[in-house]
Amino acid sequence: MKRTLGIALLLSLFSLPLFAGTNSQQFLLPSNVRIGDVQLPQGHCKVTWSQPTGSQVQLTITMDHQKTITVPAQLVEGKQADVAVQTSVANGVTYVKEFDTKNARFVIQETAQGTK
Repeated sequence: MKRTLGIALLLSLFSLPLFAGTNSQQFLLPSNVRIGDVQLPQGHCKVTWSQPTGSQVQLTITMDHQKTITVPAQLVEGKQADVAVQTSVANGVTYVKEFDTKNARFVIQETAQGTK
């Protein structure tokens, strides 16, 4: 009985949700990119996410020079191959499509709201 309880407790500790621990990740933007109408320069940024509501989260993206934007995203949990920024190019402009962490993918949903 004690052994079963111990194993169950151990398993529950290892199966804590993704957001019980760290909810931020550092990324490198390889070039100037846009999220909605907001232009972000090439360089390092920190992405922090809120507790999910269903599969929706709010991403807060802070650049080295302290420019901050907030954007809604869809959370797709699951192991990812790499920590990466996925982009697409439309009419010569590079847009961020998603941020991938080791445990989740965050797909950008709408335009960003930012501060300078």
